[in-house]
Amino acid sequence: MGKVGRNAPCPCESGRKYKSCCGAQAASPLSGLTPSLRMKGGVRFDLETQGFIVIVHTWDNAAGHGEPTEWREPQVFATEEAAMQYYTSAIRPGLTRLLEDTSRKNATFIHQKLE
Repeated sequence: MGKVGRNAPCPCESGRKYKSCCGAQAASPLSGLTPSLRMKGGVRFDLETQGFIVIVHTWDNAAGHGEPTEWREPQVFATEEAAMQYYTSAIRPGLTRLLEDTSRKNATFIHQKLE
């Protein structure tokens, strides 16, 4: 089978476009991140790598009480600006899609962007 175009019907026969189905899963930088009731992403300096990393904290309660679980993007950035640009362009849209997909299955979805 040849390469599937992004706007072509998905070969899994879901009826959705490839980019919104299997193509989105393959291209997601959020592999290994489990959706939670509360998720907050951002950037921080990592002492081990001496660079900036993109992180997402997750809580199993909507209020964000207790210690969060931390997910880390494996890529390390030399500057905070580069890490934030990656977060804004790749991670934040992925988080939104992840939460929307989860809400369709089992909960109401409320998304707030805190800047």
